[in-house]
Amino acid sequence: MDVRVGFSDAFFGALTKLQPNIQAKVNQLVLKFQTNPKSPGLNFEKLNAVKDKNMRSIRVDQAYRVILSAPEEGSVYLFLWVDHHDKAYDWAASHQCKVNPNTGSIQLYSTQTEVVDFAPSDSEKQKGLFDELKDRQLLKFGVPEEQIELVRGVTCEQDLDRAQKLLPREAYEALFFYFAGESYESILLERELEEAETFDTANFSDALSRLQSMARFAVPESETELSEMLNASVEKWRVFLHPSQRKLSTGVKNGAVRVLGGAGTGKTVVAMHRAKWLARHVANSESKVLFTTFTKNLAVDINKNLESICDDSEKKNIEVINLDQWVQRFLRKHSYDFEVVFDEGVLEELWKKALSEKPSDIDFSDSFFKEEWQRVIQPQGIKTLNDYKKASRIGRGTRLNREQRLAIWPVFEEYRHQLNRSRFKEVDDAYRDAAELIKSQNIALPYCSVVVDEAQDMGTQAFNLIRSLIPEGKNDLFIVGDAHQRIYGRNKVVLSKCGINIRGRSRKLKINYRTTDEIRRWAVGLLEGRDIDDLDGGEDSNSLYKSLTHGEAPVIERFETPDDQAGFIKALLEESEEPSSHFCIVSRTNKEVSSIQERLEKLGLKTSMIKPNEPDNADIDAVKLATVHRVKGLEFDQVILASANDGLIPLDFALRDKADAISKEDADTEERCLVYVAITRARKSAFVLSYGAVSEYFA
Repeated sequence: MDVRVGFSDAFFGALTKLQPNIQAKVNQLVLKFQTNPKSPGLNFEKLNAVKDKNMRSIRVDQAYRVILSAPEEGSVYLFLWVDHHDKAYDWAASHQCKVNPNTGSIQLYSTQTEVVDFAPSDSEKQKGLFDELKDRQLLKFGVPEEQIELVRGVTCEQDLDRAQKLLPREAYEALFFYFAGESYESILLERELEEAETFDTANFSDALSRLQSMARFAVPESETELSEMLNASVEKWRVFLHPSQRKLSTGVKNGAVRVLGGAGTGKTVVAMHRAKWLARHVANSESKVLFTTFTKNLAVDINKNLESICDDSEKKNIEVINLDQWVQRFLRKHSYDFEVVFDEGVLEELWKKALSEKPSDIDFSDSFFKEEWQRVIQPQGIKTLNDYKKASRIGRGTRLNREQRLAIWPVFEEYRHQLNRSRFKEVDDAYRDAAELIKSQNIALPYCSVVVDEAQDMGTQAFNLIRSLIPEGKNDLFIVGDAHQRIYGRNKVVLSKCGINIRGRSRKLKINYRTTDEIRRWAVGLLEGRDIDDLDGGEDSNSLYKSLTHGEAPVIERFETPDDQAGFIKALLEESEEPSSHFCIVSRTNKEVSSIQERLEKLGLKTSMIKPNEPDNADIDAVKLATVHRVKGLEFDQVILASANDGLIPLDFALRDKADAISKEDADTEERCLVYVAITRARKSAFVLSYGAVSEYFA
């Protein structure tokens, strides 16, 4: 019978807390065990004072022990924990590792239900959150039978959070989603569970292959893969995927897929694992996976991370490039006789000439014309007056009748003339021209699939181009995004209007693995009451968005001067047990980031700027600095949003001179999204600092 050796995420978490020399001993032991679990030199011992009779220990040295599960039936061994021998035995005595008969998954959970201190009740008998559910339904959620009484005592969300540390993860998630409004039936449907279905609790081998088990247990296929897991155990996203993430990232899809999810829910992780799966099962050297995103920096970071999860043959089948670079390269190859302009400042002179055509009897600001161009004319590809007469202007705050459209059209006609005369093209023009070139010349591109990350930052013409890159069919498009993080002022896209049919293939990731729930709540509150779209004409909601870890809410501090702020940062770094490299200081503008860096270096702190087109180097022993835009897609233990001053957040000129109230509100939402992005980079704690007048967002 084949032996299977698996490793829990808890084991890797415990391993990383040990001293490096002990970690090395554990790694040697693990590799030896995988080669021959029956080796007499392993000091394999059965534990007596434990509730789980499958618990065993292996001696690392005189002081340390590995705890593993070795079921008496079968040949499955599961590494569960490692610690100093007394602590290891205490851990084994207070945990169980079992196959749940109602879900079929392997659950590792604490048995110390008596340590939960629920919130005091105002009345003698307060209604429980789950009184409407029968015991059999709680069991189907994955609640172990011995924890039913614990769950019955939950009367509020705070109680549920207190019980979280004891409950199996799948049980906690099901209970939270039910509390947040999902039905019992929909939770079972998403998990592909039948009400009356039961599972063999002795069959650990089959249980290891179920998605819920794979979220917490990994079975390396080779000694090489095991070595890689041991050496990169901190970055669990490489190995452990939530069932919803794994379902999305693997298998044949019957068409375009859209994945939404709040910050920290692992959208980019899913996209990368999807690219890996496609590279292995669908792509070849002549038909690759194109992985594209809006910004160059994010493409650089993604390329680096793909190298850590893909082998050489898989990585060769994936091309990572941001969309603007792809378009420039494609058009250059086909002798495009225009310069694509990315700097809006270059176009200012052209606008000045075009605005000279403004009708004298219509009092519209210059901003109105630029916004009309960006939000109506370019997204819809309008080239003639007749097209403009029929154009949709939904979402524009200034209403126009037919006569007014006729009167202002010469401004846009002149601007287009100035562009052509200068041999310039805006980015949307380049997208459109590339798509038309592919269609008119029937160009077959070397791609089997396209994966799109940060879709919310791309507009209509970008997705028209993406649709043209590959024919509609199986595994064609995989699109992830979150409009709560739209920070580049692009138009709201409706995928269906770009020929991208996602009906029946739209999914939402709900669990935040990065930030604490306190940070998540604070960040979500910044966007409360704002309309956030779902990238296909509907609305998105974060009502089912939840973090699994807890900590302190962001700390807000105000200072009189920038030097006082810098002094606080220095003291914070010196008092912290975390190395400086685990901190990232984020601010709104390049100028302000440079000013903060200069002050910190004068105070003797070592700093490292995260540059636009280079990956973050986590190994540099220095506090990181970056603009809010640059940290998109990154994460750090501690985030300091510095200089959150009035005038910087929101940025004055970002809101100034907007054409109307709706445009101003849209710009304000974008500024709030920037703060949301910055704060949700934090894994453990976040700080919001300001000097002088504090931003209205935090006053």
